[in-house]
Amino acid sequence: MSNLIMQLIGFAALAHLIVDFIVTLDKDWIPAKPFKCDKCFGFWLSIAPMLIQFGIIGVLYSACIAILAQIIFKYTV
Repeated sequence: MSNLIMQLIGFAALAHLIVDFIVTLDKDWIPAKPFKCDKCFGFWLSIAPMLIQFGIIGVLYSACIAILAQIIFKYTV
């Protein structure tokens, strides 16, 4: 169980870090969604690994990752 929690937090933190880097590039050709939104990017970054590892329940884990990424964004900016 703790491995799953660490995996969720890790994906959320990774999504936030990548989005933060993409936003600092300030390129107009990069679409705002999903590449400049923590929630969107966290979901799409994690959906494939979560589906492969956990099956259909991985969609729910990806949703949790998206919410965690948004919380990280909200309290670190």
